[in-house]
Amino acid sequence: RLFENFYRNGIFVFGGGQVLVPLMFTEFVQMKQYLHASGFLSGFALQQALPGPTFSFTSYIGALSMKNFGYGLGGQILGGAVAVIGINLPGLILVLFIVPFWDDLKKIARIKHSLSGINAVSVGFIIAAFILLLIPIGLDIMAIGILLSTFLILNFTKVSPTVLVIVGILLGCFI
Repeated sequence: RLFENFYRNGIFVFGGGQVLVPLMFTEFVQMKQYLHASGFLSGFALQQALPGPTFSFTSYIGALSMKNFGYGLGGQILGGAVAVIGINLPGLILVLFIVPFWDDLKKIARIKHSLSGINAVSVGFIIAAFILLLIPIGLDIMAIGILLSTFLILNFTKVSPTVLVIVGILLGCFI
């Protein structure tokens, strides 16, 4: 069942792994309650600080889901592996079977026009991710201050995102 959940999410990826965040939050936290919002958000924050694709976040979700169902370390490793395979398999199938014909497919008017719509939907998913991940944090003065400070520091200084995440973790432990 875990494989099916990630495979289905992998089908919807268009525009990068960030598009998956609201889908996975809704499915794994709100609907199926495989994990809590705090665990999801902590893992996502950590993944953003580390180099690599957003898809690596799926191994965390798979492993944590198995842990929450009472599985030991072996089950958690299996859950992480199943999640990574499930999320990446649709893309692999696409690369193996569609890419060889991609130049010809892009010339078909309906496909060309549908790609513009798919790109627009991807932007909507990223905005939805922002809103869905903001809701569990709440909108108190401190949260808004942290959000604005982080945004300004990332956009107007050369401070590494990794440093910001580490500082955020430390502040979260002491505040």
